[in-house]
Amino acid sequence: MELPIFAQQFVAHLQENGRKASTVAMYKHDLLKFFEWLSKYKTGIDGEIWGDLTREDYDRYFTYLKEKNSSEANLKRVASHLNGLIKYYRLADRIGTLKGTETKQRALTDSDFITDEDAATLLASIQSDKGLTETQLTIYPHLRYRNLSIVTLMIKYGLTIDEVVSIDMRDINFAQNTLTIATDKNSRSITLDPEDKKIIYKYVTDIPELNRPRDYSDDPLFISFHAKKLVFWYDYSIGKPKRISLKSIQRMIEKEVERSGIEHNVRPTHFRNSCILKKNQEGWSNDRLISYFGLTSRHALYRFKRYLKN
Repeated sequence: MELPIFAQQFVAHLQENGRKASTVAMYKHDLLKFFEWLSKYKTGIDGEIWGDLTREDYDRYFTYLKEKNSSEANLKRVASHLNGLIKYYRLADRIGTLKGTETKQRALTDSDFITDEDAATLLASIQSDKGLTETQLTIYPHLRYRNLSIVTLMIKYGLTIDEVVSIDMRDINFAQNTLTIATDKNSRSITLDPEDKKIIYKYVTDIPELNRPRDYSDDPLFISFHAKKLVFWYDYSIGKPKRISLKSIQRMIEKEVERSGIEHNVRPTHFRNSCILKKNQEGWSNDRLISYFGLTSRHALYRFKRYLKN
């Protein structure tokens, strides 16, 4: 993906005003990451649509970065670069000044985690018909194992929403029970519990072959569902199933949490936090934690260690 034209014009402005090449390169990097995320979060990123973004949209992006445990320094830098773009197009009066993080990182409390009991309740609820309307009962059998697979990966393995969305069929090896999480910075392999692998395998094989993502391909593992037609979406323009969106997963989790009857404020961040905390309690080394969760530095682990000490 390339920077949108309006963002390229801003970068050119920086160059014309004598910014160092390294500074301009970092602006381009951070802006590109933002628009890559935005292309998944919202369809279309032309100048007109970008100008209509709200403060909430930007806050969602910083929530996403925090879920990936970006360091405080990275969050501040990204906020500064996005503020530059917003100011250049005279949107600051409407958007305000973005702040990637608080001056002091907030300490973790019990409310930042999901209990083992609530996690078990949520997973059991997804497998049930509890609270479904008559209309939903005709749709949900198609979605049960997809939803269960997604939430299982987030609760048991600490995957972020972005990581779940990005999984391709070539990333999962059903024979060896492994899942590869590939990012632009690194690639890591996770060993799946055989029972969890079976859940994902059932979700895939239950999809009619015509719309099913192909083995060992760049087809997305998790795909969108057309509720009115009761079929998984296939995008004929690109010749592959339609990848599920970040927003669809967020909405799905909100609905599943509400249906389960557990605390309504439980979010994906709670899943990842709880997984990281559990591995800390099991005595994993910092290096192993950083590698397993794809963290950028040890800084992301400090809050968990302080929480355990207290």
